[in-house]
Amino acid sequence: MPRAVIVLDWDRIKGPVIRAKYPEINFDHDLPMKIFMTHTAQEPVETQLALQFGNANIASRFTQFEEKGIMRRILFIFLLNSEENPRDYFEILEELEQNLTKEIDASYLPELLKNFYLEKTTGEISTTEFNPEQLSAKLINRSKQLLDAGEIQKAQILISRAKNYPQQIADSLQSAEAALNDKKYVVAGTYYETAANLLFEIDETTMMQQYSEKAEKLKKIPTLQKDRKEYVDNALKALKRVDFSEAIEWFNAAATKSEELEDEIKVTEYSIKAKALTTFLEAEREARLQEPSEDTQ
Repeated sequence: MPRAVIVLDWDRIKGPVIRAKYPEINFDHDLPMKIFMTHTAQEPVETQLALQFGNANIASRFTQFEEKGIMRRILFIFLLNSEENPRDYFEILEELEQNLTKEIDASYLPELLKNFYLEKTTGEISTTEFNPEQLSAKLINRSKQLLDAGEIQKAQILISRAKNYPQQIADSLQSAEAALNDKKYVVAGTYYETAANLLFEIDETTMMQQYSEKAEKLKKIPTLQKDRKEYVDNALKALKRVDFSEAIEWFNAAATKSEELEDEIKVTEYSIKAKALTTFLEAEREARLQEPSEDTQ
């Protein structure tokens, strides 16, 4: 599973500039320049490269095009773990180039990159798919590679964590699912957060990011539900006062909260109510406009 994906844009003064990356991880600040220089070291430029810097394997794709008289040079990069083959990601990088090159200057590029990355490389991770034995074996294999590279201290730390962390993560995820089934959202979020922290310590950044984001969403649910209930109550009070304009505002606000809760049923319900009231008001205004004035009677 890739550690991260990065989109670089070449600036004539600053050099390679990071336009977007996912997840948010730290890496050697010289790495973008090293990758760019490797691509452009010869003519014609290498479009795709499988590289290795330190313990990280890298799959990189280079594209360039002229825009308003300026040559744009873009790099799409996967940072991989040492056991992953960069060539396995060349096809995904080509698709990434096709989908995102025209969006390179868009403010929403980071969100597009994140969605593409999750869709193409991981999918939604669930507790039932988490295998502590596989993770433990993966960590031990990585620690052996660290030993071969002479990084003895890092290898020893990883070996010690490989013994306990995978099962601790599995236990945290099971507890999170149990709490979620009981609709104890904050408790579930706390367990997911614990799993994410453990994954961070063993450099499993993609899973870490997903569980961290899930924890954040779950912890917000009680507040969102409380706000939505308040908005619906306000809408009903406005209806009793026959203040349809205010009721429309509150139903629309409740629909927006339902979107944040990813509750499509309630989004539809409150949107329909707001739309029905809007239609009624518009019909009423039209009828009043068509009523004869006192001067014409």
